[in-house]
Amino acid sequence: MVAGILVLCGAGVRWARAETPPTGSVYVLTVTGAIDPVVKDYLLDGFDRAKKGGAAAVLLRLDTPGGLLDATRDIVQGILNTPVPVIVFVGPQGARAASAGVFITLAADVAAMAPRTHLGAAHPVSLGGGAPFLPGGKDEKERGKDGTEEKKGGGSVMEEKVVSDASAYARTLAATKGRNAEWAEKAVRQSLSLTSEEALKANVIDLVVLDEAELFQKLAGREIKKEGLTFKLDLAKANRVDFPMNLLRRWLHTIAHPNVAYLLLVLGFYALIYEFSTPGIGLGAIAGIICLVLAFFSLQVLPLNFAGLALLVAGLIMMGLDVLVGSHGLLIFGGLISFALGSFFLFDVNQSAFRVSMELILAVLLTSGGFFGFVVRKIWVARRKKPVTGAEELVGRLAEVRPEGLVFLDGALWTVEEGAEGLAPGARVRVVKVSGNRLIVTKEI
Repeated sequence: MVAGILVLCGAGVRWARAETPPTGSVYVLTVTGAIDPVVKDYLLDGFDRAKKGGAAAVLLRLDTPGGLLDATRDIVQGILNTPVPVIVFVGPQGARAASAGVFITLAADVAAMAPRTHLGAAHPVSLGGGAPFLPGGKDEKERGKDGTEEKKGGGSVMEEKVVSDASAYARTLAATKGRNAEWAEKAVRQSLSLTSEEALKANVIDLVVLDEAELFQKLAGREIKKEGLTFKLDLAKANRVDFPMNLLRRWLHTIAHPNVAYLLLVLGFYALIYEFSTPGIGLGAIAGIICLVLAFFSLQVLPLNFAGLALLVAGLIMMGLDVLVGSHGLLIFGGLISFALGSFFLFDVNQSAFRVSMELILAVLLTSGGFFGFVVRKIWVARRKKPVTGAEELVGRLAEVRPEGLVFLDGALWTVEEGAEGLAPGARVRVVKVSGNRLIVTKEI
């Protein structure tokens, strides 16, 4: 027994050692999709693991359409302050490093791209962790003290501040790594883009390679100075440690997509409308609350336009109220208009990475219009129809008075509780209420 336990313990120790990456490994991180707080936490965690594990380098595979400015700054800080060389590889072929991806690439100790990839268009359009930047105010001009024209108005001044800050940031990153600072500033101010070959010629990146094997071969012997240390790269035979997103992070990253957030928001309100219109055991309320909580998690990491959200919610509420009050389609019509406007303005329309798919919007609009305009209206009309079975069906029916306080109705004699006093047999009465097995009637004039 003791021997068996010792064998199992020894096997466990060997397994643990096998799972621990050897010093000098290359930690491989992969980012696909928009840069959001989930991606930020994943990368910072990977940098920390690489530091603690004594990694020789970190390889960051990058393919992104852009992302949030605050999350990007945190990632860049992580790259700059990690005492391990960070290699950014924009690949495979067909990938891109747009918007936020430009800042991450410029911050890398080694920036490489695969053929037929591109980077650029880093003009900032979102501000402060998710709130979209929307120019406001009149674009007025005034003469300054030096006689030059100055822009006046909240939108123009604020936009210039954001652009100036981002361009200085990009220029600093490029200059620190010995890259083309002038192009970095133009990528922000003028939304310039470059192919991989153009980026190499313009000294924006260091290498164009087909794959990671070629990348490591070309980096052999290169020295990287960082944090007061000098690293000599020799990664061709180094052990590679894949550090993928765990299941929870992948799921959170998936639902932080504009299309998913939009669907969760709509489905959540539909479920609540169903619950309020047909009270049951609460399944609609449970599903609606879960969908809305997940939707609001997604919305907090996306460049949300609160005016768009208000219009969308108002449209859903108006369509739901039509189910309860029956406005003959007026609320449905107004709700669909509000819903459509809110759908288009829900996120920053200047960033393709954060747009709701036009096909999805049209599909939801058509489905909502058809559902509320036909199905729900039919249910409402059916609900208001007079019952055709049960005691309720007798209300409003005509009956004939018989002797001894009875009336004849539907081939049966019913006892009258109230309303037939003093009426001669054969008189006509109308049923106004059913009380148990007795009827309350009134004389038919």
